[in-house]
Amino acid sequence: MVGGSGLPTAQAGRIKSPAQVLPQILLFFATLTSASGCIYFNSYYNANQLFEQGLRDIEEGRESTGRSTLAASIEKAEGIVAANPDSRWADDAVRIIVRARLLREEWEEVVSMSHELLRYAETRRDTAEVAGYLGIAQRHLSDPAAADSLLLFALSEEEDDERRAILLHNRALAQARLGRFDGAYTDLLYVSRLRPAWVQPRIDRVGLLVNYGRGADAALELGAIWPLRLTDAEEQAVVEAVQHIAQTSPEVAFQALDGVETSSLSRENRARLVASRGDLHRARGEIEEARADYELAARVAPESRPGADARLMAAQLTLASATTVGELAATRKDLEQLMQRRVGRITDIMRLWDTLVRVEYWVDLGGLAYLLAGEAARDALGAPGLARTLFLRYADEEPESVWAPKALLAVLELTALDSATRAEESEPDWEDLRLRLWIDYPDSPYVLAILNERPSDGLTYEELELGLRRQLARLETLADEEVMARRTAISR
Repeated sequence: MVGGSGLPTAQAGRIKSPAQVLPQILLFFATLTSASGCIYFNSYYNANQLFEQGLRDIEEGRESTGRSTLAASIEKAEGIVAANPDSRWADDAVRIIVRARLLREEWEEVVSMSHELLRYAETRRDTAEVAGYLGIAQRHLSDPAAADSLLLFALSEEEDDERRAILLHNRALAQARLGRFDGAYTDLLYVSRLRPAWVQPRIDRVGLLVNYGRGADAALELGAIWPLRLTDAEEQAVVEAVQHIAQTSPEVAFQALDGVETSSLSRENRARLVASRGDLHRARGEIEEARADYELAARVAPESRPGADARLMAAQLTLASATTVGELAATRKDLEQLMQRRVGRITDIMRLWDTLVRVEYWVDLGGLAYLLAGEAARDALGAPGLARTLFLRYADEEPESVWAPKALLAVLELTALDSATRAEESEPDWEDLRLRLWIDYPDSPYVLAILNERPSDGLTYEELELGLRRQLARLETLADEEVMARRTAISR
């Protein structure tokens, strides 16, 4: 099966799902008048009944059953044509085959059988009907030029507004593929006038505007969708459109997401899009705004996957700015709630919770455990301010330790990277730390290693590190035992 929305975008280039394609075809069939008259011929009657049942199944969401029933209707109709291709029922049987193939999105077969149906056309209107079928199929077969011509002819004879909207939408997407912005945009606007509640053409206008550099207009178009009542399929299409635009045109997506939290979307999709706005804030370096959006998304749909993921993102941002151990408890408790609900990225949630438990355990132990806590804060939590606090605490409490210079060097590195990581304004700045190292620890193997020198006597830098890791290994084991005990307590 081949498909695509016709817009020159990543989203438009992918295969359309039945949720996007079928509503168009269903409506197209629902408004067609049968040309069969009274039905007396039993085989045709059975084929038509199967088609109608398959159509109802798909309309009601039973796609697999509907496709099977449509296949049965095709088989019945093909039998009629094979038995007597010149009978009074043959053209109606071929029409059933074409329409069933359209619903099954079998585009090449639609083309083949449409040419067969054309043999039975007696009027210009009959021919235009077939051109409509062919035009829809050719658009999905990536032949926009043929689709454009066929759909133009079909529109010349079509008077029903609902069917005109379907044909115009397909022609607009064909024109977009051909690079005809004005024609595509005009057709999409006309579609919305004919069918104001139809969302897909609005989404297609957004993609068209983005691709032609009209970001502000695209944001307005997308924002106008938020108050509308959407079906599940339409909501999914809107979410996918926003996520695509956020990747390719983040500023447009940022504008469009203004007010999405009060939209008519489901709580889960509102949470998903509010979190997407948080991602955009974070990419712009607006950390507080990003955290506010993540927390809002978590409140909008706390029991959903998007809400849980947003809560995790908020926790990570909170930790990134933490400077004291006391700030960890609230985040740990939030993660415990997510663990108990078993919702969201549970593996990431548990990994972060494990790290918080270890850090708190090591801080309670003190001494060398401060080094482990500092490393975990820096490397696993992404909390440079907290890491700086913990390394300084060890250096201040154990100034005679051979590993005190190691702690100061870690603080010095963090301070050089970002002065905002200081726990308090009164703490020493980069130059103070540097002087403290050179004055208090000139013979430290750690300091000498920086200068590419080796100590004249005593342990080398490598030997000190090996001894430290041996001592820290026991503390890591004890922390792992603490984590397991706490997990057991939570699961009860």
